[in-house]
Amino acid sequence: MTDLSGLNEAQCLAVTHGEGPLLLLAGPGSGKTFTITQRILHLLERGTAPERILVITFTRDAAASMQQRFRKCSAASLPVNFGTFHSVFYHMLKESGCIRTEHPLDQSRKKKILLPILKECSPEAFKELLQEDTAAVLNAISFYKNTMSMEKAAEKAPPEWREAFHTILEQYEAARGKAGAVDFDDMVWECRKMLSGQPRRRQYWQNRFDHILIDEFQDINPVQYETVKLLAKPPCNLFAVGDDDQAIYGFRGAQPECLKRFQEEFHARQLLLNINYRSCAGIIDASGKVIGENRNRFPKKLSPASGGSHPAGCGAAGDHGCNGVGQAGGGVVEDQGCKGIGQADGLRPGGPPVLLQAFTDREEQYAYLIRRLKEFPPGQSRAVLFRTNLMMQGVAAKLRGAGIPCVMKEKVQSIYEHFILRDITSYLMLAQGMWSRERFLYVCNRPSRYISREALANGGSLQQVRAYYAGSPGQLAALDQLDRQLKYMSRASLKAAVTYICKAVGYEDYLREQSRGHPEKWQEWKEVLEWAREDAAGYGRIQDWLAAQEEYNESLKQKGNHGKQPQEHTADGFGPRGAVNLMTVHGAKGLEFDHVLIPDCNERVFPHGRMADEGVCEEERRIFYVAMTRAAKSLELLYLNDDTGSRPPSRFLNPLLQ
Repeated sequence: MTDLSGLNEAQCLAVTHGEGPLLLLAGPGSGKTFTITQRILHLLERGTAPERILVITFTRDAAASMQQRFRKCSAASLPVNFGTFHSVFYHMLKESGCIRTEHPLDQSRKKKILLPILKECSPEAFKELLQEDTAAVLNAISFYKNTMSMEKAAEKAPPEWREAFHTILEQYEAARGKAGAVDFDDMVWECRKMLSGQPRRRQYWQNRFDHILIDEFQDINPVQYETVKLLAKPPCNLFAVGDDDQAIYGFRGAQPECLKRFQEEFHARQLLLNINYRSCAGIIDASGKVIGENRNRFPKKLSPASGGSHPAGCGAAGDHGCNGVGQAGGGVVEDQGCKGIGQADGLRPGGPPVLLQAFTDREEQYAYLIRRLKEFPPGQSRAVLFRTNLMMQGVAAKLRGAGIPCVMKEKVQSIYEHFILRDITSYLMLAQGMWSRERFLYVCNRPSRYISREALANGGSLQQVRAYYAGSPGQLAALDQLDRQLKYMSRASLKAAVTYICKAVGYEDYLREQSRGHPEKWQEWKEVLEWAREDAAGYGRIQDWLAAQEEYNESLKQKGNHGKQPQEHTADGFGPRGAVNLMTVHGAKGLEFDHVLIPDCNERVFPHGRMADEGVCEEERRIFYVAMTRAAKSLELLYLNDDTGSRPPSRFLNPLLQ
């Protein structure tokens, strides 16, 4: 039974909405899941048959969670339809007899279809084809099927394949169709084609559902949106719930502009869930100032729940009563709205819930992060959020080295297994006399010294390779130079040796050349190089660094990346109680924590890379906003601010630093 007394005014209006389309803008922590479940109950009480209600989410976990929340609220088990976009549309295709396969194409099978096409389109380019290039072409095909934008999809392909992308796409689709196979994206793509091209089937499916409720509508892409339009019939009972300020999946083709299209094309009623039951007033105010810099958005003013009260069952944290933003200066936080002064070494009661803290380098930032994570009260959840998976792994290694238990929700490969770390450690081990043919093969042509594999046929020592090139003065000169470089590394400090490999030996220039035409790859590799230099700085000898790497890799294998240790878990079932949660912002979406720290709030991190246009910058700001709004009690924004100005503070901090 719907308990309207447990709803705030905006939630009540949404739950009791009558016929026609509704756009429900739901800010962070505003109880949107609670509102959706109450809406379903209200529809059932009005006499709507449960099987005529369709609830669509974006992930299987979200669909299962929504269904579980609904069953807890309903007195009986009712056949309301819950599913993701892909599962719902796949079911529609199967029931309509439009697909024959039970198993969608996986990445391996898609590559088998694609490779002959690439070879036919450009035999010369095919000779130099990398595994990453094949994946990039498939990603470009996926992007097209989600956006219907040929031009933008072609830009996702490697440069040598962009001109032929349209032909590649056509031939790939023909081969896929001939095989009667579909991939993940085709579940929506083919359903749109079925509904648009077969009126009788469209009418059948339109008559199957009286009400369609869609969660996280800001993550919808143009193909999903067009399919939903075809599925809705007058009076178009579409209940779309989302927040354009939390749209962070542009790389998948999602377009928050679909919210405005929905309102304009359907003349939808608009409501705003503007009460935040998660965060205290200071965090709401600070995050609002940041996202307010975006121009292309629905304007919103969010407020904290009064006195920490919230509708029963909404599952959101209450208000913690503190307001203001503190900025670290000379070790003291200057309060700008709270009573009392908070020290930089801890947020004391009455201090500002939002702290900005500057550091001269990452080592200083890491030391502060480790100290702060040990200071929070026991029993309160803590999370450190990152822009990229790579940066998350770097901090994970530091925390585990400091004995701080941490858990990573997202499955990751150890950063020490990255080929760049492998190459650097191979150089260092060779310099210390730890010779092996495998290590020499890794680095002998990085940068290129024109050493063939045949030269190592009889072993991997420098003397054996020199003997192979006895009659080649040019090769001998290159080998002599390598010998001198290794001897220098053997005498230098670990940090100096790593820097020497990157700069003097030419490894960084080698990577730059290898990534030519792939700016996103060069951006990632630069981050790995920077992290390797900073991580090495914390160790005196190569042996110590290698031991730390081995210990970290072993901890990942033993504990796993999902925190499945036999310990008591937190209320949401994720992670052992007491462990620090390490996540990318994308992985943290939909979650909340008492205390959140965000390191490296600097340009080229937040926002990530170099901003090509305002649209990209606005999505990066939304990512930062999502990170900020995961916090309930305290939020710490850490950034580097050295004298060189090479890594300026993030532009997203400007509204808070003024």
